[in-house]
Amino acid sequence: MKQILTLLCLLGASPALLAQHWYKGNLHTHSLWSDGDEYPEMIMNWYKANGYQFVGLSDHNTIQEGEKWVTVPHQKDRRLVFERYLQTFGPDWVTYRKGANDTLKVRLKNLSDYRGHFEESGKFLILKSEEMSTGYQGKPIHINVTNIQNLIRPLPGNSVAEVMQNNIDLVVAQRRLTGQPMFTHINHPNFYYAITANDLMQLKHERFFEVFNGHPLVNNYGDATREGTETMWDKINARFLLNGQPPMFGLATDDSHNYSLFGPAYSNSGRGWVMVNAPDLSPKALIEAMEAGRFYATTGVELKQLPQQGQALFVRVKANPKTSYTIQFIGLRKGKEQVEILREVTDTTAAYTLPDDVWFVRAKISSDTPKFNPYAPGDVETAWTQPVFRPVYPKPVAGVKPLPQAHSHNDYEQYRPLFDALEHGFTSVEADVYLIHDTLYVAHDRPAFTNPARTLDNLYLKPLSDRIKQVQGQVFAGYSGPFYLWIDAKTEAEATYQAIEKALKPYKTLLQQSHTTVILSGNRPVETMKKARNQFLTIDGRPGDLGKGFKPALMPVISDSYPNQVRWRGQGDMPADEFMKLKQLADQTHKEGKKLRLWATPENPAVWVKLREAGVDLLNTDQLDLLKEFLEK
Repeated sequence: MKQILTLLCLLGASPALLAQHWYKGNLHTHSLWSDGDEYPEMIMNWYKANGYQFVGLSDHNTIQEGEKWVTVPHQKDRRLVFERYLQTFGPDWVTYRKGANDTLKVRLKNLSDYRGHFEESGKFLILKSEEMSTGYQGKPIHINVTNIQNLIRPLPGNSVAEVMQNNIDLVVAQRRLTGQPMFTHINHPNFYYAITANDLMQLKHERFFEVFNGHPLVNNYGDATREGTETMWDKINARFLLNGQPPMFGLATDDSHNYSLFGPAYSNSGRGWVMVNAPDLSPKALIEAMEAGRFYATTGVELKQLPQQGQALFVRVKANPKTSYTIQFIGLRKGKEQVEILREVTDTTAAYTLPDDVWFVRAKISSDTPKFNPYAPGDVETAWTQPVFRPVYPKPVAGVKPLPQAHSHNDYEQYRPLFDALEHGFTSVEADVYLIHDTLYVAHDRPAFTNPARTLDNLYLKPLSDRIKQVQGQVFAGYSGPFYLWIDAKTEAEATYQAIEKALKPYKTLLQQSHTTVILSGNRPVETMKKARNQFLTIDGRPGDLGKGFKPALMPVISDSYPNQVRWRGQGDMPADEFMKLKQLADQTHKEGKKLRLWATPENPAVWVKLREAGVDLLNTDQLDLLKEFLEK
C-alpha cells in the first residue's frame, strides 16, 4: 500500500512529470568508413525504417569527411551489398569505378553529403560521432564521442586508466573550445577483458559506459572469474557516490558492423539502444537529457514513463498483454559493500523511494519474451533505468593550501562543481544562473528543461554550507581570507536579483561567519542594490564604475573582458603599452580598495605571469590543474 501511495503522490505532485517525449537512438555503429560492411546511407535507411529517431555513426578514428574510396572484393555477398546500394540510391547518387579484371571501387559519401537525405526536424537526427580506438599493452581501449565537431587522434598513456583519461580530456577540451555539447562513453569494457571496474573508478569527466553491447565478443556477462558489466556498474557507482562524483550511467548499444549476415557470430543492428526523454530532437536537448539521467537502456522492453523526482524512481512498462514483466529495484544499503535486490515485483508498474538506509537505487525490468537475434542464447528483452543517488558531500581533503588568486570560471562545468575547486584550493568560484518559474538553475546556456539537481541551492548553497559546518565555520581550515561565490545572472536583472536574495536568506549568517562574499555578476540591478538595506549580496563592478563612489563593501571587485584591455595572447613579449594600460587599471582599482579580475583570459602561464606583475588579483581559468600548478610554483 505504501508503494502505491508513493506512486500516486509522484503522479499527483507534478503534472509536468507526465509530459515525456521519448526518442529512440543508437550511439555506436560502424560503416565501410572503418570496419563495418555497409554503406552509410544503407545503414541510415535501416535505422530510420525501424523506428529510430537518432543515430551516431561512430567509425574508428575517423569522421566521415574527405575523399575515401573502398575496393569491393569479388566475394558474392560483397558484390550483392554494392548492387543493393546502387539499386536503392541510383547511379546519379553512387560514385564508382570499374577497372581491369572486374575490379570495383566505390567512393564513400561524406556525412555532409547524405545528412540532408535522411534528417527531418523532430523525426530523425544523425549525430556526428567517432570511436577513438587505441590500447595499452595489447588491451583494446575504445571510447565513443557523440556529437564530436573535429576529429581527435587518440593519445597513449602509462596505464589503462591513464589512456582513457588522456582521451576523455581531449574531448572535454574540444567541448569547452567549441561550446558544442558532446560526451564520451566507454565502450564494451569486457572486450578481451581489457578494462576493469577499478580502471573505470579512476576516471574524471566520464558519465557513461556500455552496460550492454550487442557485439558477440564483448563478454557482457563476464565469466567464472571475471565480473559482468552490471556488477561493474554497481561497484563504480558505489565508489562514485561516496566520493561526491556524479553517477555513471549505463548505455545499451548495437555496436553494429554486419548488415547482411545475421546470427550469433555477427554484430547486428537492433540488439540494444537508448530511449531518451528530451524536450526536442536536437543534439543539445538529447545530450542535456542524457547527462541528467533522463533515459533508459533497453534490448526490447519499452517504458511508458520513467519519472525520477528527487530520491524517488517510478517505472511504468509499455506492456504487451501476452508478456510477463519483473521489475527489480537494485541498490546499495549504507554500511554494505555489495548491492542487493531491494524490492522485486512481477507487475508493469512499480515505485521506489530511497529510505534513509539506502545510498542509491536503479531498476532492471525483465520480460519473459525471448530476444530476437540475441546477443547470447537465452537472452530476454530487458531494460535498465539510471541510478538515483542520495546526495553525499565529500569530506574536506586534509592539507589543501588555499590559493587566494585562483578563480574557477564556469565552475559548474567541472566534473564535480564546487568540490573540484575546493580540493584544488580555489578561493573563488563562479556559477551562471537562469531564473525559470521562480527557481534558479545553473547552466551556461538556458537549459532545455528544468533539472532539480542543477539548481543554485542544490549545486552550490547546500554543499557550501555543509562544507562550512564540517570545517567549524570556515571554507578552508585555518584560512581567514575571503571566499568568493560569484553568481552570474543570465536572466532579467531585477527578478533574478530578488530570487537570489531569497535563495541566500537561509544561508546568510553561515556565509557571513565564514568570510564568504557573494558577488552578483552579469545582469545587475545596480541602482536597486545601491539602495538596499543590510546589503549582503555585492556587485561585480566594471572599469566604468571606478571613480563613482561605490564602496568596497558593495562593489569589492572590478571585472572586465581580457580582450577589452589586452590583445597579447602570450606569444613573445607583452607590448609595453598594453602592460602599462593594465597596470594603471589595477592601480586605480586598488586605490579604491577593490580587487581586479579579467575574464576570457588565455589559458597560458605566460599570460598569468604578466597579469600578476600588473596587479590583477584573481586569475580566471577553466583548467584547475594548470592554474594550481602555476600558483604553487
